[in-house]
Amino acid sequence: MELLPTKVFEERPTSTAPCNVIYAEFPVPAKPSKIAGAIDIDDLVAEFEQSNEAAEAIAKGRQWVAKSFYHNQPPAIALLRLQKGWSQAELAKRASTSQSYIARLELGNVDPQISTIIKIARALGVPVARVVEAISPENEQ
Repeated sequence: MELLPTKVFEERPTSTAPCNVIYAEFPVPAKPSKIAGAIDIDDLVAEFEQSNEAAEAIAKGRQWVAKSFYHNQPPAIALLRLQKGWSQAELAKRASTSQSYIARLELGNVDPQISTIIKIARALGVPVARVVEAISPENEQ
């Protein structure tokens, strides 16, 4: 699917060096429609976590994942998060950032600022050095 700009503007600002500035607005593609009767997994987990008993069971499940699948791996943000029994959304909330940012961080797709590293370390209750070690490229496989 090719997205073409809906508006294109060209400006010639006054300055000592002539230049053109191009600004284009592109439409945002619509989200794919949901399958009838389907439930988004994030919505389902959020609904289950409304019950304290279910929230504890989900947290224990995340801790089991950390222990079972990450025990022979180098330190990682996902491991630190799962050891707490937290979702990406929970870590994001506690570190004052977004779930999508935590997801990109866990994939190694962002280079966080020191202030963000400090917030994540405080949220996880670990030293800043542990978070730095967890996001260091030499730990990637």
